[in-house]
Amino acid sequence: MNKESLPDFSGKCISLRMAGSRYGHDLFDPRFEYQGGKLMIIGTVPENASESGWDSGKVAALDWEHVRKYTIFDSLEDFQKADAIAEKFYNEKEKNT
Repeated sequence: MNKESLPDFSGKCISLRMAGSRYGHDLFDPRFEYQGGKLMIIGTVPENASESGWDSGKVAALDWEHVRKYTIFDSLEDFQKADAIAEKFYNEKEKNT
């Protein structure tokens, strides 16, 4: 894959689903980089991206070849708003079960 055909996610936040995983992975201001001969997408894990927050603010890299879906948020703030909506939904759902 050449660099010209890669999407530009500068300043955006993306939520990715990887093949074989039921968990989402979120990255802020991601970029592409080859590491060990593989195309990786690298960015910063947003605050509250996981329940425990163990990796908030850390740099993470995912193998682009295994991405099966992604959602683009125009900014970190847009991602945080969507995350709050999802959290409220799941909290309400849990209360009703």
